[in-house]
Amino acid sequence: MLDETNHLITKEVKFPLSKNDYKIIVDLIKEVQPGSILACLNQDLITKYIEIAINSENLFFYICEHNNRIIGYALWAKNTSFLISEFKNIKYSILINLLANFKIKTIINILLSIFRIEFLFLSSDKRIFINKNLIFSLMSFEKKSQSKGMGTLFCSQMFSDLNKRYNFKTMIVEPYDKRAIHFFKNKFNCKYLGKKIRLFKNLEIYYKDLS
Repeated sequence: MLDETNHLITKEVKFPLSKNDYKIIVDLIKEVQPGSILACLNQDLITKYIEIAINSENLFFYICEHNNRIIGYALWAKNTSFLISEFKNIKYSILINLLANFKIKTIINILLSIFRIEFLFLSSDKRIFINKNLIFSLMSFEKKSQSKGMGTLFCSQMFSDLNKRYNFKTMIVEPYDKRAIHFFKNKFNCKYLGKKIRLFKNLEIYYKDLS
């Protein structure tokens, strides 16, 4: 049986991507994570978001290629604060875009994050733990490539790279649905930490030792 993980490459992106590559990633976001904040934005704004992530020293943008074709991406941040501060130059564009498309729930969730209301259910110790560690913010992997071991290999390679190159010891992850929760708990033994307030469904928070 052919090993689907052959010719799979994981790499951190440090230079601008082609227009076609940006479009592929935007399509992945909208297909796999339609309920995410990022998926609510238009293509141009998502592209700007990705460009900022690539150029930032506080964010880490990875892609997964199979047979020279992008099939997945992931966004990391040194800590949760950078997921807001690094995108301050496009915050008004994001707000206008969301208002124009009547994405009120998404706007409320952003405000919950900005004003730290999202951590209301967590103890001060857990908040400090989350705020000082690497956070696995977003990940999309094309549906036809799922359940073939490629997503697991992609994550394993990223974990190893982040630990070796940047010396990160612990990561925080917020799985966006039951399938993602099962993936991180069973494939990587991530431990439950608590819940983050979201409309209309709270996000579960997990952590993992990368060393």
